[in-house]
Amino acid sequence: MKNISIYHHKNIFIVLILMAITTTSCEKFLTKDPVNVIASSVFFDNVQQVEQGVFSIYASLQDVYDNHWKFTEQRSDNTTVQYWAANRGPHPIWLMEEFTMDASNQNIGPYWNALYTGIQRANTVIENIDNVDFFEPEVKNQLEGEAHFLRSLFYFHLVRLFGEVPLVLNQVVSPAESFQTIDGKASVNEVYNQIQTDVELAVDLLPSTNTNEDRGRVNKAGALTLMADVNMTLGDFAKAKTALNEVISMGYELLADYGEIFNPDNKNHSEAIFDVNYASLESNTGLGNTLIYNFAPWNSGSKITGYNTSTQGLNIPSIEILAAYEEGDLRKNESIGFFVDPSNIGQGIAMGDTILYIKKYAHAHPVQGRSGENVPIYRYAHVLLMLAECINELEGPTAEAYGFVNQVRGRAGLENLADGLSSDMFAEAVLHEMQVELAFENHRWFNILRKGKAMEVMNNHANLYRGRQTHFLDPAYVIEEYKFLYPIPQREITLNPNLTQNPGW
Repeated sequence: MKNISIYHHKNIFIVLILMAITTTSCEKFLTKDPVNVIASSVFFDNVQQVEQGVFSIYASLQDVYDNHWKFTEQRSDNTTVQYWAANRGPHPIWLMEEFTMDASNQNIGPYWNALYTGIQRANTVIENIDNVDFFEPEVKNQLEGEAHFLRSLFYFHLVRLFGEVPLVLNQVVSPAESFQTIDGKASVNEVYNQIQTDVELAVDLLPSTNTNEDRGRVNKAGALTLMADVNMTLGDFAKAKTALNEVISMGYELLADYGEIFNPDNKNHSEAIFDVNYASLESNTGLGNTLIYNFAPWNSGSKITGYNTSTQGLNIPSIEILAAYEEGDLRKNESIGFFVDPSNIGQGIAMGDTILYIKKYAHAHPVQGRSGENVPIYRYAHVLLMLAECINELEGPTAEAYGFVNQVRGRAGLENLADGLSSDMFAEAVLHEMQVELAFENHRWFNILRKGKAMEVMNNHANLYRGRQTHFLDPAYVIEEYKFLYPIPQREITLNPNLTQNPGW
C-alpha cells in the first residue's frame, strides 16, 4: 500500500492454518521494530495493535495475488505457457494449462494456504476488536469493515475456484482446534451467505472516501463493487445494479490515458476502486511485484525486465486475446508487448520471431526482481461494464447501458457500439469489452464461468493450442465440466479426514 510497509513472513501450516497474528508496520502509526508473531490474547490491547492486525490481512493480498493469475488468467483463453526444454519434464503450471493437473499440483497448496491465512488474520481481528476501547468510533468501523471486506473477498475466490470449502469464522489457535473447527466443507450456498453477510457489514462500516494517508485501503466503493460482483455471480442483477449505481455516484472517473492505470508512479488514481498495492523499494524488497519475472518470455533475458534475472514465460498472451482487439484499439499496445528475437523462431507459441508478453506489469523499477505496479482488483471501467450488463439483463440494451459501454470504448479510441443490438448480442459485446478492457487483471475465467461460456471458449482454446504446444502430454486439453472446479489440495485431504475431495478428482 502506498503508506503501509508490510513485513512478510512465511508460515508453516498444519492442516489449514496455524498462526496467531503477524504484525506489520505503518509509517503513519508505528515507530517500534516489528515482531514476527504475538499471541492475540496479549496483543490486542490498543487501537494501534488492531491496525497492525488489519494491515496483516492486507499483507495476505500480496501472497494471494502473486499466484492468483495461475487460477484466473492463465487458466482461461487469455494466456498460455511458453515451453522451456531445460525444465526437462512437465512444469506444474503446464499441467494446469492443459487441464491434466491433479490434487498434488504444486501450485494449489500455496494459493489455498494464502487465502486461508488471510481469512485467519481477518477472523483474529473480528474476534478481538471489541476488546479494545476506541475513542473514535469511525476508526473502529473502518478497521472492522476492512476485516469483513477482505474475508469476504478471500471466500469469494475460494467458492468460485473450489466450490464447497471449509467455512472457518473463528480464530484458530492450535492444531487440535483446527481439526475441531474444520469438520468438513460448507455448501456453496452457506459460503455465499457468509460472503454476503461480510460484504454487507463492510458496506455499512467503511468510509465513503479515503483520506490521503489511507489511500490504497478499501472504502465503501470497493465493498459495493464486491457486493455487485457477488450478486451478478448469483444472478441477482437488480441488487447488483443498485450497488453499482451507488458507486457511479461517488466521484470516480476514467483516466484519459489507459496506460496510466498501470503506471507505478500513478498509484491509487481516480479510476482505482481497489488495488493490491506493491512498491519497488530498496528498504523493503518484500513489498515488490514479481509478476513480470513470471510473465516475460524465458529467453528475453534483461530485454524486458531491465535486469539479467531469470524469467519464466508462464503467462503469455494468447492468439485469442490478440485477435480480440479491434483495429485502432489503444488498449492493445498498452496491454501486450512484442518480444522480437531470432531465438523465438520455431517455438510453438511464437509468431515467426515474435512472442507476446503482458506489458501492463512491465515498467522500469529500481530493485532487481521487484517491480512496483499495483494489481487492480476493481476499477471504474469495470464498474461501467458491470452496470451495462446488469441493465441489459433487467431491461435490455437501453440507451443508458449503451452509454456506459461507449464511455469505455471511447477512451480506447473506438467508435460507439452499433445501434440496434439484441439483448443477446449486447451481452456478447459487453463480455468482449470486459475481455479486452480487463485483460490480465484476473477476471476472464470468472466471467466465462459466470456466463456459461467456459466449455465453448476453452474447447476453442484447446483446438488452437493442442497442435502448437507439442510438449504437452496426452490427453492434453480434454475439457470436462468437473475440471471447472479445482481439486482441494491433496495435503489437506490427507491430513484432515473430515475433508472430502471434489468430484472427479
